[in-house]
Amino acid sequence: MELLRALGSLIETPSEEHGAVARVLGLPSAPTPAVHGRVVAFQRRPCASIYLGADGMIGGEVRDRAAGFRRALKLDACPEPDHLAALLALAAGLGEWRGDEAAGGAGAGGARTEGDGTDKRGAGNGNAGALLLAQARATLAWEHLSPWVRPYLASFEGCGSPFYEAWATLLERAMDALEDDLELPDYLPASLRDVPKLPDPRADGGEAFARGLLAPARAGMVVTRDDLNRLAGDLGLACRAGERRYALVGFLSQDPAGTLAWLSEHAGRWAERLAGRGPRPIAAWWTGRATAAAGLLAQLAEEARSVAGAVP
Repeated sequence: MELLRALGSLIETPSEEHGAVARVLGLPSAPTPAVHGRVVAFQRRPCASIYLGADGMIGGEVRDRAAGFRRALKLDACPEPDHLAALLALAAGLGEWRGDEAAGGAGAGGARTEGDGTDKRGAGNGNAGALLLAQARATLAWEHLSPWVRPYLASFEGCGSPFYEAWATLLERAMDALEDDLELPDYLPASLRDVPKLPDPRADGGEAFARGLLAPARAGMVVTRDDLNRLAGDLGLACRAGERRYALVGFLSQDPAGTLAWLSEHAGRWAERLAGRGPRPIAAWWTGRATAAAGLLAQLAEEARSVAGAVP
């Protein structure tokens, strides 16, 4: 379980300790703060709400749900309860506490302070306490980690940083091991059940469509700033400075058919990328979302070509 806590710490802004942790885990040299800023902070902020929320933004119901889970365990409040580092530290802690409970050790009673400032409180004594902690650990994994970690880690493929690519591979293996150790349900996590699909601009308007494309849970894919730069290069378009949405809207106005076709292919690659990764219901949900987005985008691209061809 210490592996989860260590991997979580490595997604935060690099510090002197990161080099030692990376060496112990057999990872490439830890990145500089500048690399972390370019790869993580500005493009892949590790918060569940970004990847599960209907608007693709930080906060909202997803973060509130993570905060509520901590409250249910009687843990101290956390500024970013849906942050990957906080969730992995909690998963590690629950595994350790379960071991204390099963052994009837000190963790079965009062409170002890953990390294992240939370209190360590047992859920009971002996087998009953261990069972409750195992259930809490399964809930944490199923509702707060597994629904978004695979798409998040997949976004590091080809990111240009050997460290973060290796880190993502190692964390995915650690997640596989965690899930294999738990009794997980076969129904969808709450965070995936009611997420709206990608808006259709013909019915919902272009603004909702552009926002939906940048919300991973709605489009089934992650579109980073680097992706938009590749789109611009492939199509020979000018990439606006500023938020991704402004750049995307600019592409759609310059070359709607080409942009939509490029995004359709991007969504198709994400469908292939996420197939079979992680628990079956979750992997199927993400693959289905990406496949549906690819189909809608391809249809819109064809319509855009037809309109362009009809213009004298």
